[in-house]
Amino acid sequence: MSAEAGPVHDDEPAPPLAPEPYGPAPYTPGAPPEGVQRQRLHPLTPLLESVRFLTAVAAAVGVQMFTSRNFLFAVYAAVAAAVVGGIASLIALQYRGFVIWGRELHIYGGVFTRSHRTVPLDRLQSVDLVRPLQARLFRLAQLNIEVAGGDGTDAKLAYLKHDRALELRSELLSIAGRPGAAPRTESTEESTEEVPEGPAPLAPMVTVRKLALASLLEALPVQLTALLVFGTAFAVTGSIFGFSKVATALWFGVFAPALFGYLQSTVSTVNRFLRNSRFRITRDGGNLLIERGLTDTSHETVPVDRVTAVCFDEPILWRRKDWRRVEVWTAAVSQQINVLKSTTALPVGAPAEVAAVAAEAVPELPSVFEVERPPRRARWRMPLRWKRTGTLLDEKVFVARHGWWVNTHVAVPYARIQSVRVVQGPIQRMQGLATVHAMTAGSVGHTAKAAHRDVREAVAMAAELRKRADAAAALEAPRLS
Repeated sequence: MSAEAGPVHDDEPAPPLAPEPYGPAPYTPGAPPEGVQRQRLHPLTPLLESVRFLTAVAAAVGVQMFTSRNFLFAVYAAVAAAVVGGIASLIALQYRGFVIWGRELHIYGGVFTRSHRTVPLDRLQSVDLVRPLQARLFRLAQLNIEVAGGDGTDAKLAYLKHDRALELRSELLSIAGRPGAAPRTESTEESTEEVPEGPAPLAPMVTVRKLALASLLEALPVQLTALLVFGTAFAVTGSIFGFSKVATALWFGVFAPALFGYLQSTVSTVNRFLRNSRFRITRDGGNLLIERGLTDTSHETVPVDRVTAVCFDEPILWRRKDWRRVEVWTAAVSQQINVLKSTTALPVGAPAEVAAVAAEAVPELPSVFEVERPPRRARWRMPLRWKRTGTLLDEKVFVARHGWWVNTHVAVPYARIQSVRVVQGPIQRMQGLATVHAMTAGSVGHTAKAAHRDVREAVAMAAELRKRADAAAALEAPRLS
């Protein structure tokens, strides 16, 4: 027997509707259905990700061609690489992509080992736009997505067309309820005229000459010291044992690694210069927007409400020019311990520029502090650093100063202090000294410490820090709720 379906009356419940991709309605997390079309990455993605491997292969082929004088070998290798690379790219792209479903971003990847990562957009913290040099050649970009409660690693979408990356960035921030200003367009970046769009910069753009001089002055003391130490050791050893016997062994056993470290330091200085060139920082709502890079460009977002500390670095050769660097530390609520992110908020700047950036990172934060040094009986423990070590309980922040080659002021807002402890070693007990640690989310707490204070002062300081931290947290709780 067969039954015919009767008419549907108005009082009968309507069939449930399929969930929309996203919207204000509550959404139950879960993988999207099988029929949902994935958005693909750019076809050049596998090629750009393997650019280092291809460069090494091209160098090997070039050496083989030069030594054997066989030019057809290079042609055959190029054709084989193009065919194999094209087929591998087509296969890889079939399994890579992403889907925005509900309030989640699903990222797929892998060929032999499949991966499926779910990014909850409700916990989205920032979406940074990064453009390595090889991607800029094809007008492509990469998105680095950071969420709270993750495993400390960023989710990445590489590579997309630059315009599509900007649209996707705005879409993700809109779904997460964290609207932010879009980075400057491609035409603005490549224009010779510096006409900023959107909010005005907090500090003047750092000139190439100033940044190059600052990078050189920062690296010069370490490099000169290394050359002096190893050069003296080589001369003394050679004068004792004779250069003919020990020169080869010393060079390959000691001085070659030292030279490699020296060259690595030089490369690090050059990379720092390239990374911080064309630096620009603006404030948009509750975020600091940072754009920088000469070869590889990046557009970073720093949520001001997640700033746990502000560091002011002063290398030894910057002091006569009164230059300082500003580093902003942000912490994420993560499943791991010690998840922190350090962002350069100003690579080098004069006092007025440093003050402007500091006040935007933490409201009303001063940039000059009059710290109190440890007692004189602790001077023998740090003979070079004693004059540049101290602490201060400011109205807004707890300030700790330390370092000699690079003197650093660490300013921690009281609301970010999670615990306070007093530590006293055996020698400190003999001297009546103790060290106060102000611990924050993550690992920056070990630098925010009042070292070698009088024990009575240390106990009183710890109690005052705990009191101010509780009061600041109570004032901040209604704003966050």
